[in-house]
Amino acid sequence: MDIMKYVAYVVASLFIVLGIAILSGYYMKEGVPTQFRVIAGMVLILYGAFRIIITIFKKNTTSGI
Repeated sequence: MDIMKYVAYVVASLFIVLGIAILSGYYMKEGVPTQFRVIAGMVLILYGAFRIIITIFKKNTTSGI
């Protein structure tokens, strides 16, 4: 596994953690409507999960076609 896959997993995990932090109210707590926090948190969690799935199923393009 090359370094770019590790970076992709770390970044995707950070998106998921940030989404959970927003949903839980730890981040963006005051002055932000609850509906916006829920939507933003869910979008970040889903995007992180999408990035992990794409990274897992991505074919190795450096080996040739």
